[in-house]
Amino acid sequence: MPLRHRAHRIVYVPLDDRPCNVKLPRLLAQMVDFELIVPPPDLIGRHGRQGQPAMIADWLLQSRGRIDCAIVSLDMLCYGGLVASRSPTVSTDLALERLEVLKRLREELGDAVIFALSVIMRLSITADSPQTAQYWELMRQYAELADRVERLGHSELAPRLRELDRRIPREVVESYEAARKRNHAVNLRAIEHVAAGNVDFLALTQEDAAEFGAHVPEQEALRSVVSERRLEDKVMTYPGADEAGMTLLARFIHQHMLKTPTVRLLYSSEKDAQRIATFEDRPFRETVEAHVKAVGARLCEDDREPDLTLAIAAPAEGERGDYESGPAREQREGELRQLLQKAAAGRHVAVCDASFPNGADELFMRELERSDLELNRLLSFAAWNTAGNSIGSVLAHGTLRLIALQDKGAFDLAQLLTDISPMRYLELLNSLIEAERAHVELLFGRFVDDWLYQARVRPAVTEYVVHLLEASVFNLADSHQQTEEMVEQELAAGANDLWAEHFLAREMVTIGIGENRSSLVLGALEATRARLPWRRLFEVDLDFDFGLELVAGEE
Repeated sequence: MPLRHRAHRIVYVPLDDRPCNVKLPRLLAQMVDFELIVPPPDLIGRHGRQGQPAMIADWLLQSRGRIDCAIVSLDMLCYGGLVASRSPTVSTDLALERLEVLKRLREELGDAVIFALSVIMRLSITADSPQTAQYWELMRQYAELADRVERLGHSELAPRLRELDRRIPREVVESYEAARKRNHAVNLRAIEHVAAGNVDFLALTQEDAAEFGAHVPEQEALRSVVSERRLEDKVMTYPGADEAGMTLLARFIHQHMLKTPTVRLLYSSEKDAQRIATFEDRPFRETVEAHVKAVGARLCEDDREPDLTLAIAAPAEGERGDYESGPAREQREGELRQLLQKAAAGRHVAVCDASFPNGADELFMRELERSDLELNRLLSFAAWNTAGNSIGSVLAHGTLRLIALQDKGAFDLAQLLTDISPMRYLELLNSLIEAERAHVELLFGRFVDDWLYQARVRPAVTEYVVHLLEASVFNLADSHQQTEEMVEQELAAGANDLWAEHFLAREMVTIGIGENRSSLVLGALEATRARLPWRRLFEVDLDFDFGLELVAGEE
């Protein structure tokens, strides 16, 4: 039984099948009682097997009755997914032909909202084997230096550029450049689909990059066309990729429900907020503000209480090991402690750790555990992959959590003002409990993944895999099952400790009023399951079984 007056349905074509692109958006939708319709797994492929663009197009155009929104990854629609987008296998003509499905989708959906996301190609190539990994760093340097020499005239760098050109096989460079050229043509054509009314909003997200590189003139060209077409409110270019499905899902729900949540930003250091984060191309503050706009929120810059306070550990200078001891550690500890003290004064708080890429910072997490913030009561948390990924997901989850809390408030008010039948009461109550379960799984999952796995278990298991099993971190092959069992064992132990200390027996929300007032309280963590879905260590797929009990309030 839906919480809302009718079922709300969103058709969603993801970037690929990784948890950040399928499972997490599904949980977000469940959290606010929206239905997310995703293509079957065999259509979107998996690591090593690209999606099926022609079948995706046919699936998109199927008649499904009333649809409120379609969110479409153009990388899946045109090439078969993110990894496939970095290969020139699909010709430019074929990719542009596949893009024309957007026109037919508009005809099929009528006035329904259509959002699209497309990635601006990363600075370097895909490192998916020991062979390609040896060229990843060289290609990154090559792309940066080529931009600086050819566009900016830094002739003193030309000798190093020529050296790299000799060291990198010509076919690697040509493949990279051909894919870039094609993808840029697709992104330019996607803007024309916005101008034609086939797409209502387009997110052009910049995957792993740097201050210099081929992406810089590409972005300039894209922004120029956007300006010429006067589409600044309908097309955005900003750092990100894997979080974009969550961002556009939240943006649509805010738009549909006429919500524009206000966000107050708190940084651990104003100096660090101006730093360019690893894998990004602009000051971190600009990245954050772009994500606020993309998710459909706005900054709160006056004295009024914001809907959401976002506490951000901004990108730190250097590496994690630089803060193990000494004055640098003491200064950073003070900055983080002060940040969390300010955040604790807020009503609805989300936390993002962007200190370093690929996992939470232990120094920050210790300060978070010691702070007055209760981990289970945070709106959201993120500390994964790039700064843009973390900011985008923490905002999507946090702002939709606000809507979930408002749903609970509307349920309480309805009991006071209307006569709800016992059957309808139980149906609505069950929907609220399931929505709360989705939120807990998202929140706890981010702590287990971004902190316990990325910062602790993954480095240790990587050492074991490489040195003892002599396997490749890019493809575990015959070591996959053994490695997966090790990851699950280590994560289950850590998750149990984290749950016991910060979640077990904690109240999440209260439901009802007067004599019907009850609390939703977290019970035991019964199971933690972990998979390595792409047979590598970069990401983990988590599932949890836990108790969520309705406890009657005291009279």
